[in-house]
Amino acid sequence: MAAIGAVLVGSCGFAASAQADTPAADVGHFANGGVAIARGATLLHTNTFGKYGCEDFVDAAYGRTTANGIPHDGAIAFYQQLAARGLGHSSLPAPTGALVFSQGEDGGHVDIAIGNGQYLSGGVQGLSPGWGDRTDIQILPSANLGSFRVVGWAYAPWSSVGL
Repeated sequence: MAAIGAVLVGSCGFAASAQADTPAADVGHFANGGVAIARGATLLHTNTFGKYGCEDFVDAAYGRTTANGIPHDGAIAFYQQLAARGLGHSSLPAPTGALVFSQGEDGGHVDIAIGNGQYLSGGVQGLSPGWGDRTDIQILPSANLGSFRVVGWAYAPWSSVGL
């Protein structure tokens, strides 16, 4: 079992850290995000989706595909659609399990917030070649890696809370 942000990841799922101030409406988002973090953690330190596979990684973590999740190379457009519906947030910190969108010279990017200011990320080598252990799926210490800067965050629209 490994601790990743506010989530303990093991072979049977996750356990959230106790937070008395978590609003009831956010519990479904957190639970859904916790499952995504647990799935994503099984892919850590691999190159499963390639150096530009952030959307594919997030889709897989949330049990989606590019057909019913975030389209390949579509992170920023996806965030803009959510923001247009009033579901985007422009300032950090993002809650655990939220999708965090950033943009840089090479285009858009999406991570999953895991708590403690860290992010589960696919496509890391596309963001910053040679960073970390040189794999594409890593835990990042910041959503602002290399030339990339945060655009905003949103709960995954596939949440059980009914967005």
